[in-house]
Formats: sequence, C-alpha cells, structure tokens
Amino acid sequence: MAPAKKRARNAQSDAQPSSVLLADYRTAWLLASDEPSVEIICKNECFKVHTSVLRQHSEYFETCLNKPFMESDGVVKFDDIDPRYMAFYLGIAYSYSSIMPHTPPAASKNPEARAQRTPLRDYIEVFKLCDRFISMQMSEFLHKCILTSIGDGHRALFRSYADRDQQKTLMRDFADGYEALEQAHPVQKVLAEKIIEYFAEGISYDAWDSCMEEVIDRPRFVAQVSKGFARKLADAMTTKTKVKRKELGGP
Repeated sequence: MAPAKKRARNAQSDAQPSSVLLADYRTAWLLASDEPSVEIICKNECFKVHTSVLRQHSEYFETCLNKPFMESDGVVKFDDIDPRYMAFYLGIAYSYSSIMPHTPPAASKNPEARAQRTPLRDYIEVFKLCDRFISMQMSEFLHKCILTSIGDGHRALFRSYADRDQQKTLMRDFADGYEALEQAHPVQKVLAEKIIEYFAEGISYDAWDSCMEEVIDRPRFVAQVSKGFARKLADAMTTKTKVKRKELGGP
C-alpha cells in the first residue's frame, strides 16, 4: 500500500542536503486506493496519508484517529514540523507497511571515502518525530542509524585529518546534529554526549583551530566540544601523557 500524491511543495526543503538512506514519502509508489485517508498539513505542505499506515505505526495517531476529528474536514495540522522531516517519517512508515522494515545500516569500513552520506540531523529530526508520535519500532531503527552515523563520522574525521574540506563538512554535520537534539530528553541527552565524545576524539586539532568559525553559530556544540577538549587535557596532565586523538569503535 502506498500514499496518494501530495499537493503543495515546500521550496526551501529542496535546497537542503539530500538524504541518502531515508525514503521520502513522495518517492513511494502511487497506487489507487479507496482506503480512508487523512490530510496532514505541516506549515505550507499537505500530505494525504492512509489512516491504516498511521495507526499501525504510531500510538499517537492510533489514539487520534480513533476519536472524532476536532476539524470536521479530517485534517491534522502541525505548525511546528518541517515538511521535509514529516515526509521522511511517512516514507519509513509506508516502507514498513508496504514492503519490509528497514535494516539499520552497517558501519562503513571506509567512511572517509564516501562521497555522500545521510546528514546526521536528518536521522535525529525523524527520530524525534518517532518519539513524538510514539512509533516504537521506527524509533529503534532511527536510533541505530544515528549511532552508526556518529561512528562513521568519527572515523571519517580521524582518517581525513589532511583533507580540510572534508573536516569542515563533517564538523558542520556533527554540529547540526548536536544542535537538533533536545537535552531534556534522556535518550537524546545520551546521544548528545556520544556526539561530543566521538567528535572530540576524531577531529584534527589543526582543523578545529583554523575552521571553528564554520560552526561558530552553533554555540551549544562549540561550548561542549571545548569542554570535551578540556577533559582530554586534564586526563593527559593527570597521567602525564600527550594529548592524542584516537579512533574509537562503535558506538
């Protein structure tokens, strides 16, 4: 079963980096169906979605769609959700319904050689929607994707220390992912700590010194990375060893 065509377009979303793994709802098969559907409106974009898909994968929508709609025309509106991430969320829900559940990506053997990767923030934003809509199976999948992305990004940072452009790109990727996390959420707080740990161990110190301006507008990330470096320095002084980067396994 697949979604019907969506109507409006969000021009801004097209300018953002592409997501390699996440399946956009709008790229799914288009099959005729008389099954009941609901319209989800996110800002200026409308998605017409089969109710069975929403109810199967979301406790939030299961409860919502079992009650009479507050709006008489069967429309659910979200003013605080980016259509880009709703499209990814729905794409995963449809893939679980119509083909098979996604398999979390395996860690890359040579992440530094990959030309394109799914932005860490994309995984995190969709993970947050899974949490919001109580989509447990999808949430578990996204959580594994995030951990793999952190590990691959770390190893790419560690191994590409001489490639300044790649260091900048990965620096922004980690920063954007970190800034998207909600620190008051226990699971997301742990992910935030992982991002800082793996970034601080992977980034070239020279690259951080000369390119930190790339992420100066991500103040929480910059502050936490500084604390991470301070801890590394304190540990080195205690053990009387040199401050060194190291390639980590996992997470």
